[in-house]
Amino acid sequence: MFVSLVLSSCGFHLRGQGFDLAGTKVWLQTSSPNANFERSLKQRLSIQEGQWVTDLEQSNLQLGIEQYFTEERVIARDANGRPSELELIFKLEYRLGVSGKEYESGMAPLQTLSSRREMAYDRNLETGQTVEKERLLNDMQQKIITRLLLQMAKSS
Repeated sequence: MFVSLVLSSCGFHLRGQGFDLAGTKVWLQTSSPNANFERSLKQRLSIQEGQWVTDLEQSNLQLGIEQYFTEERVIARDANGRPSELELIFKLEYRLGVSGKEYESGMAPLQTLSSRREMAYDRNLETGQTVEKERLLNDMQQKIITRLLLQMAKSS
């Protein structure tokens, strides 16, 4: 009982909890489609009891995805000058509009979400490195989706 009291007093809550999108209708427009990201976003919205609509007039929220960035930077090099540690960055630029709300520029402001991960890189394990990189990118996309759904819940 003491542990639960301490955890609740510091503001701790389980990941994925704390937002409700039940009954929220979202219209999606994207200028640079990313099928995996959008499929995951739609699945996670339906889990939160939200709904995708194809008609702008039926929506509570309008999500406009401007672009996705996946960037890879070398953080450290080995004695031969080859990369030994990489930083992976996934960024999402989007606009989130609320039905009936007027915006100063005529459209919702551009917002950015990003996630970063570091990974050790070994040229001798090229195949494993590719699999690990894909796993990290997928994890970063899931974190961005969680943050985006939280933003949507706050806006609705």
